[in-house]
Amino acid sequence: MKTMLAGAALAALLGAAAQPLQAETVLRYSNWLPTGHLILEHAIDPFIAEVEARTEGRVRIETPPKVIGSVAGQYDAAVDGLADLAFIIMGYTPGRFPLSEVVELPFIGDDPEAVSVAYWRVYQERLERYGEFKGVKLLGLSVASPAQIVTRSAPAASLADLQGLKMRNPIASFIPAAEAMGTVPINKPISELYELAASGVVDGAFAPLDSQKSFNLMEVLPYVTLVEGGLFSPGLAFVMNIDSWNALDPADQRIVMEAAGETWARAVGRNYALNDQVARREMEAREGTLVQAASPELMADLHRRLAFVRAAWIEKATAAGVEDAAGVADALSAAVAAAK
Repeated sequence: MKTMLAGAALAALLGAAAQPLQAETVLRYSNWLPTGHLILEHAIDPFIAEVEARTEGRVRIETPPKVIGSVAGQYDAAVDGLADLAFIIMGYTPGRFPLSEVVELPFIGDDPEAVSVAYWRVYQERLERYGEFKGVKLLGLSVASPAQIVTRSAPAASLADLQGLKMRNPIASFIPAAEAMGTVPINKPISELYELAASGVVDGAFAPLDSQKSFNLMEVLPYVTLVEGGLFSPGLAFVMNIDSWNALDPADQRIVMEAAGETWARAVGRNYALNDQVARREMEAREGTLVQAASPELMADLHRRLAFVRAAWIEKATAAGVEDAAGVADALSAAVAAAK
């Protein structure tokens, strides 16, 4: 009897050993964000940790020591399979994501967390069907903090104060609006803004409040005029190569989306909002800097000057086949209010 039991146990052990182990999937995330950046620390790193833990090691995500391709080329790196995962700023590739530019319309919202959550929900419900993100699986959408009016020599109390000023502008979709405000837009990355302002190449910028701290801009651009709802909110996306996505087991796909999606959008937006608050406190405590709300008169002028931006997006989206484009823009505004 003992011999039979021992034989059965040995057979079971050998049978288990002969079963093929589920193959480990190794994904490459192309990172261009600096160490400690809020998106990396509070959204992407937690996403990686959660996916690896919940898939029990079936999916592992590696970050190569150097970015794969250029910063502006991250979407193509994901589409071409050079990277499996990539984080992109959509404004760095002008004209490629015209439907997504709905979130970059003026006065969408002050709270990046509320805007990020609303953006993700409305895009899924109203815009994802049009297949704008070709060659990738869209894992998440979010926004950076809304752009404000930041100046070097004097605070901007009216549109008259902005006439002829050379203003750093980060996204192509805002160029017509910047010109309508009477400024001369200079398209440069924010990493160059400190030197541009210090040397007098630019007179100011359309930039988020948090950049005053994260890029030390308060030293060279000490005046911030807060625009209610923001001039625009830069759209951000987290994407995955479509073949890499399709190769995942359906159960692991569900885990990936639960770790990304609205969870990712909320984490990015919440931490931008927190950084805005820290930057404002530091500016208010610093001698020689000023943070002021735009006056009702300035806000009324901005709404009049920039009304065409929304109309232009509706026309462009309608031409692209979007059903009830005006309703999409309205739905985003309503969703932002509901998400607060």
